[in-house]
Amino acid sequence: MNARHLSLAVVAVLLAWPPLALGQTIRPLVSEYRAKASGRVELVNNGDRPMTVVLELKGFRVDERGDVHDEPLPDALSIKLSSSSVRIPARQTRFVFYEATSTATPSWFVILARFAGYSRREFSGLDVQLELPHYVYVLPARTWKADDLHVVSASLDRERHLLQVVVENAGGDFGRVSEIEVRGGDEKGQGVGFPLFPGGRRQVDVPWPANDPPETITIRAQGLNVQRRLPF
Repeated sequence: MNARHLSLAVVAVLLAWPPLALGQTIRPLVSEYRAKASGRVELVNNGDRPMTVVLELKGFRVDERGDVHDEPLPDALSIKLSSSSVRIPARQTRFVFYEATSTATPSWFVILARFAGYSRREFSGLDVQLELPHYVYVLPARTWKADDLHVVSASLDRERHLLQVVVENAGGDFGRVSEIEVRGGDEKGQGVGFPLFPGGRRQVDVPWPANDPPETITIRAQGLNVQRRLPF
């Protein structure tokens, strides 16, 4: 079992004990910077016992379904943490500062914070740790162009009233889609936003009430409103 799968198992265990699941937090979840990253993460212990937090740097990738996978830290990145571990008393907060530069942008990494200190008695002798991520993006000054965004495929599931669309970023820059909207006749459907990596694809599920497929899609992202015909 790799670290990410172990973390998911731990989260499942913690969900069985709501007071513990809500007791530890990292914020913010995501930070974006241009050219150079200089920021901080806030580690919050709302529990009634002290916690030790160990921080680890990793790379990551996001697949077409939006699932996150561990990757080696990119060689282009140089990252400094103010501390690799902190001790947080009960009901207190600590900050960890970081700086990151990259010889190639866009670049991205994750700071994983592992909270330890749960009582083994409460978990039948298990040594439980909670892993929480802070995602960091170091981006260039340039932004997406409309020609970078393409609709690769579209399919309509009439039984579930769901449209599945695959959007591709054919460019070399990272960006975020804030919303997608599909239209056909008098009907309209909207899908939530998502990050889109250079050369990456993302499958999006959009509620669609009609039996006939929609005709057009509008992708809204970073000041762009890109309209495309759907490839049915």
